Amino acid sequence: MKITDTLGVWVEGAHAFDPIARITRTFWYRLPAEWVVDGAIPVQRREMLVDRLYGPDWRNGNPDGSRYIILGVQEKLLSDGEAADKPWLADRAGFYVWVPDGELREVVPSEL
Repeated sequence: MKITDTLGVWVEGAHAFDPIARITRTFWYRLPAEWVVDGAIPVQRREMLVDRLYGPDWRNGNPDGSRYIILGVQEKLLSDGEAADKPWLADRAGFYVWVPDGELREVVPSEL
């Protein structure tokens, strides 16, 4: 998953942001197979991942009035053949595994 975001600041009742000041980050996940429905991760599950990355109250903003604004999310599920090549080993990203207790655990690439 690639997430593009930017930091917004509170101005006159809304979060103002500069889309040119965006950052795109890549995250690799190993998720339970039942999370994939019709070749995609359902919106509710994707929202759970975002909440785990940014923190449960990220939508409310930070104490200083700033808040992350997500500009885009790109999702790509690997086929078995693509996964066999382990493309994440050549990437600089965040690597996570969903564990049975319902948490997202950060891991080193070789643990995917």
